[in-house]
Amino acid sequence: MEGYTNDNVPLELSLSLSFGVGECSYHHNLNNLNKTINGELPLTLFNKRQTIENPEFPSGRNKRNRVEIEIERRHHAPDDPWCIKKQLYKSDLGNLSRLILPSELVESHVLPHWNADQLAQIQQGLPVFVWDCDTNTQHYMKFKRWSKGANVLIKNWTSDFVKRRNLKLGDEIGLYWDIHNSRFNFSVLNRAPSNFS
Repeated sequence: MEGYTNDNVPLELSLSLSFGVGECSYHHNLNNLNKTINGELPLTLFNKRQTIENPEFPSGRNKRNRVEIEIERRHHAPDDPWCIKKQLYKSDLGNLSRLILPSELVESHVLPHWNADQLAQIQQGLPVFVWDCDTNTQHYMKFKRWSKGANVLIKNWTSDFVKRRNLKLGDEIGLYWDIHNSRFNFSVLNRAPSNFS
């Protein structure tokens, strides 16, 4: 399959199965499949579809025996996990030790993963861990929903993040709820230019 890769761009094989109630997609790197495909199938590039038919069953007799394989040529970039991205404001960096999170993003990307007990605690403050992916450290905080609907991370925000990570006005941070470890994951995505005000 080396002949199909130009400019060291990985090729991917995308198979889709439709069951009437949803769709499953699996992506495989063609470089790992070169022993089974062995260059014998007439596959095409650039998002064109090639139909491969089972020679034992002519396409006119049984359409279920046809398989469509779509090969995409693309630069492989991992999916961006940072569902909650925020540029830091003065209010996030002050002595109140709280980070205000965008409500619509929390409601769509965090709350659906919490159980009824966790949701019941957010008015008083739900204890959560925040994993700093940049420094591989875990920090204890509380997630709270204020009476006016704002979602905040409180307790230790200033000491554990603002001061320790030297966060500044205009820095962009990212967060997401890690469903496997039941914690927020945190990263500094972009530092603000030194002349940012």
